[in-house]
Amino acid sequence: MPALKNHRAAITVAATLPASPATNGSPPTNGSAAFAPACRGRSSWSGLLRVSLVAVPVKAYAAVSSGSSSSHCHMLHAGCGQRIAYQKHCPRHGAVESADIVRGYEYSRGQHVVVEPEELEKLRPARDKALVLEQFVAQAEVDATFYAGRSLHLLPDGPAAQHPYGVLVDALRQAGKAALGRVVFSGSRQLVLVRPSGRVLALDVLHYPAQVRLAASWEADVVASAATPEERALAAQLISRSSGPADWARYRDTSTEELAALLQAKVANQPPPAAAEEPAAILHLLEALQQSVAATDKSTPATNKSRKPRVRRASA
Repeated sequence: MPALKNHRAAITVAATLPASPATNGSPPTNGSAAFAPACRGRSSWSGLLRVSLVAVPVKAYAAVSSGSSSSHCHMLHAGCGQRIAYQKHCPRHGAVESADIVRGYEYSRGQHVVVEPEELEKLRPARDKALVLEQFVAQAEVDATFYAGRSLHLLPDGPAAQHPYGVLVDALRQAGKAALGRVVFSGSRQLVLVRPSGRVLALDVLHYPAQVRLAASWEADVVASAATPEERALAAQLISRSSGPADWARYRDTSTEELAALLQAKVANQPPPAAAEEPAAILHLLEALQQSVAATDKSTPATNKSRKPRVRRASA
């Protein structure tokens, strides 16, 4: 029986393995190739982008792909390898179809009032059906903690929207500004930041201020820096030598490849691949800075040093 169980598990794993990294080609060699090709899919929202009395019809598309190339993990019964099923269940009537489920709001203990989506839609004022830009700010004024992690691209909806859309993008870019606004997504009013990204408007969903704990709240717990001049100089040198244009091709999500290697090893009944060893030595700050700066010398390609011109001796 155990042999049968292992065989079933092996079949399940092999069926969900992603393609081997070797078949996917070499990693991108430049920054632009590191990004996924544009694939709009279906728009997740459409409406009016309003700035005072100006209204531009737009559609919103997800800026980040929600798909994943990693293997799908399923919950299995350890005894037989069958997938665990999760059913919507009513304590009185048993299994329930999705079409028979409604949304109820509790107004007293155990008492609910059923509200249909159409009823909620009628309550929304006209301004909630638009993306209203309320204030223009420098993007640097928005602390990174405010970003909720959801980004969209706003595109003009129809030929008539192209011109006012382009005017707004150009105006924002030339002013170096972004816009704070509010819009309703999935029945919830969201605070958003709209900013120019090339010739396109990007939208970032923000947390409301009441949800955000800024770093300044913890500054009292941090002792003021007491760095020596040598430490400051070495730290500045390390940052300078490690600076440059963002090389996005360096940043690849290798989790999928590592998981695939582990699964393939388990299917083949081989030992798992060994993880790369990380240096565990903890050095004194000054020594660590000195060694780090020295390491940048080794990693930087050698350049041809300019030779001093030869001085010709004057002939007698």
